[in-house]
Amino acid sequence: MTMGRLLATCCVSVALSCGIGYAWLRTHPSPRLVRVDVGSLFEEQKKLLAARLKPGMTEEEQKAIFLVAADYGKQVDAALYTVANECQCAVLNSAAIVRLPEGESSGIQDMTWRLLQLLGKPTENESQ
Repeated sequence: MTMGRLLATCCVSVALSCGIGYAWLRTHPSPRLVRVDVGSLFEEQKKLLAARLKPGMTEEEQKAIFLVAADYGKQVDAALYTVANECQCAVLNSAAIVRLPEGESSGIQDMTWRLLQLLGKPTENESQ
């Protein structure tokens, strides 16, 4: 085989491999994920509810407080649904992640700020 044919064969092989790799990536995309710290949202709500619960409250007052808690849960669920639809991705609870690499680029974007916006709460950027 001459050097020209060998070079041409190598170039065609590399081009075909790149094309096959590109087609594979287009047809098998990696899942898109974001994370949200749901626990912190419910911790804050739990503190607010605990402050409102008093000894000797009537059953109706207690029911009203628990209805507020259930309504908050529905609001969080609706906000999570909105975040998932906006980014077209799966939303993970930050508590479900065992470890992330050190540094700012973890590979899974934190969207807690967007959830807070949807719930009408100030984000860290707004409070500073």
